[in-house]
Amino acid sequence: MSVRDAAAPPNNSEDKRAGKTFLAARDLPILLLYALLGIFFLLPGSLHLARAILGYPGDSFQHAWFLWHFGRAVSHGQNPYFANLIFYPNRVNLAWSTLDPVASLLALPFSLTVGPIIAYNVSLILQLALAAFFAYLLCLRICANTVAAVIGGVCFGFSPWMMGEALGHLSLVTAFPIPLYFLAVDTVLRRANGRWRDGIVLGICLMITALAHYNYTVFCVLLSIVILGVDLAIEGWPLIKNVWRPVAAGAITFTVLFLPLFLSMWGVSADRPRTRQFQMIEAHSADLLGLFVPSWKHLLFGSTVRHWNIGLFSAGYEGIVYLGPVILLLAGIGFWSWRQLNRRWAIRLAISVAIFWALSLGPHLRIWGAQTRIPGPAVLFYSTPFGRYVSAPARFYVVVVLCFACLAAMGLVQLQNKTSSAIVRRALVAGVSVLLAIDLLTVPFPAATSAASEHYAGFAVATEGCQMPPELNGSTVVTIPELEWPYPVRAMWMQIRDGGGYALTDGYVSYGPDSIWNEYWRVPILRSLRSVQEGQPVPLDISTVRASMPGAIRGLNLGAFVVFDFAQREATVNYLSQILHQSGDRQATCTVFDLRQKSGQFPSALHVRFY
Repeated sequence: MSVRDAAAPPNNSEDKRAGKTFLAARDLPILLLYALLGIFFLLPGSLHLARAILGYPGDSFQHAWFLWHFGRAVSHGQNPYFANLIFYPNRVNLAWSTLDPVASLLALPFSLTVGPIIAYNVSLILQLALAAFFAYLLCLRICANTVAAVIGGVCFGFSPWMMGEALGHLSLVTAFPIPLYFLAVDTVLRRANGRWRDGIVLGICLMITALAHYNYTVFCVLLSIVILGVDLAIEGWPLIKNVWRPVAAGAITFTVLFLPLFLSMWGVSADRPRTRQFQMIEAHSADLLGLFVPSWKHLLFGSTVRHWNIGLFSAGYEGIVYLGPVILLLAGIGFWSWRQLNRRWAIRLAISVAIFWALSLGPHLRIWGAQTRIPGPAVLFYSTPFGRYVSAPARFYVVVVLCFACLAAMGLVQLQNKTSSAIVRRALVAGVSVLLAIDLLTVPFPAATSAASEHYAGFAVATEGCQMPPELNGSTVVTIPELEWPYPVRAMWMQIRDGGGYALTDGYVSYGPDSIWNEYWRVPILRSLRSVQEGQPVPLDISTVRASMPGAIRGLNLGAFVVFDFAQREATVNYLSQILHQSGDRQATCTVFDLRQKSGQFPSALHVRFY
């Protein structure tokens, strides 16, 4: 028998589904189980979905804005990859940003009906469940054991890495396309005679990764090379004869589907962002010993870990690459026992673990929190301009976690096969489940309430924005501080809560070209406010700025200035009072200067529809 046909240990009689159609009605209750686990892992906020956004305030607010913007654009028949609601008057190209198209499509019914908070929270639960579910399907393909596959799904979907990204990166939690693509690759490689339609499915699955996160597309292409290389080493050159048709069909399908996005990204040179700096890439690399460092939210060891070297967490929740003893032990058993029973899968997973773990370490090694100048295995990858668009090497770890989850499922199968007693097997599964829960749970999971201000000082009141006059709809609002994290995201959240009736001159995108900031240097009032917020001398005198105001109001369609609560709030309020000859509406977390109150002093803003 060819290794291509070997799927499961011969003595495994529970389930003979490896290699068959990977989705059946009997699998759907498993998805429901994972959804319930998603609610459980996100307690207590998951019981109050309308109260606050799950996770830390910051990036989670940006992703909530993307879900909201996507629903708004679709409902107005607009292209969601462009927006004029932020960085007005620019039309911002969002193709480079983490727009979350897959998550946005799945959350669309909620975005259009129940609002951004519930839509985001439901989407987060759903993405965790889908990641676990498709990992389950992959494990089931490998080991043909439903119980072990369910455990494998938990090991991936609710891993410390995934729960770390759930603190703020919805696009990275949308990881289910990776095991889905893995399944499609395996389908192509296991056929005796390659079929074009398998290749078309392969290309579609790769396109889904691009609609989840571009980094995942890069990872899947690299994963394809690794898997094909392993199979080629095992089966020899006849493999090429079997797979060239579906591989070619997959490449053509993906190219055709991705071409419109590619043109949006590269068609206009002014829309192309700069690549990340080396220092930022190194800061978001995994630690060499991070495998043994639990999350600071760990149920048992979190309080202890917080007192360890702070450098261990310089990458934030991107750098949580802990696996835990249960997964490591099961994975070790799985590889050792299956290296003969199913050599193809054992080698595929082991080599993938080694390569992607090495890439996650970044261009230079960080060892126990200390950044060194020792070149890492990924130094060549990050020496290319293309590589620097994968700005956080620690993200490569998602493939490592998936492979360990599969190996863990294989290890559990082997342990089950060691005994003929059903009671012992059930006890084994129960024991593994309890130990995994203890090691993986990070409850209480945080929510973006006012208590979260300890993490981001700019969000003193996280889900409450300033009270803006409704008459400002159709105009533009300038928020201060300008371009200073996390205030632009706070402004975007304020815009959501006010229904998106006005545009912002500020905003935040993951990747943005320099041109979207040009307005801040051309308009005197924006340039002078930038100096005031930084505590520096104003570059222009007040009379010059006042003289430029009519043109600024017409050009930017200005309706109001909003000064948030930050260190230079009083200085900024005083400065605007001198420029505008009016007092602002002082509120708990901001001061609002409504330009309509001075219609005799300055021309009124135009009222336009932004969609």
